[in-house]
Amino acid sequence: MKLQIIGDGAFGSFLKEILTPRFEVVDDANSVILAVPFSAYEDVASKNKGKHLINVCSVQKPSTDICLKYSEEVTSIHPLFGRRTPSNRRYSILTYSYLLAKEDNDTWWYPSINNENQFIEGFMGISTIMNKNEEGLRFTPESHDILMAKTHVAAVMGAQQLKIFVDRVKDVPDELIPNSFRMMREFVKTLEDMPQGTIDSILANPYI
Repeated sequence: MKLQIIGDGAFGSFLKEILTPRFEVVDDANSVILAVPFSAYEDVASKNKGKHLINVCSVQKPSTDICLKYSEEVTSIHPLFGRRTPSNRRYSILTYSYLLAKEDNDTWWYPSINNENQFIEGFMGISTIMNKNEEGLRFTPESHDILMAKTHVAAVMGAQQLKIFVDRVKDVPDELIPNSFRMMREFVKTLEDMPQGTIDSILANPYI
């Protein structure tokens, strides 16, 4: 399957690296991953109107709505992993399938050959895909964002607040820093793995 990945940032580059063995990653394809910050979604989606748009944004409801303005073929999935995540702990949440949007069927897998099925099948080779929550209900962009507002957003906002305290002790000798503060400092370091575009996308969650 030919796949285009738009976005040369940290996550876009990582996706190209891990997906190239499973897809023919090219500069122009009918299936397009939008690995860009939420602020760039309108521009990128409009330039790929009518294609199979694959939304991997950290906030799913607003980004899915934008993609659906320009194509009926939209697959929305949030990879909950990064470069440092062990391969056996890669999970993703599937929030929107254009096949399910057209079919009144509780099955999320279809035997017919199409872009979405080929993409999902290939993506399952690098990540476990979850399409239902703990109550057995299928994820939607809205339910995803509500969950992420409690977890993903909270972690980022918490780290940003704690960074203020961490920055205040840069002149304190390391041997004078208690272990509890060291643990807090390690948590703040998680922000270093997130480009500003990713942070902005996370904080665009409408359910904060």
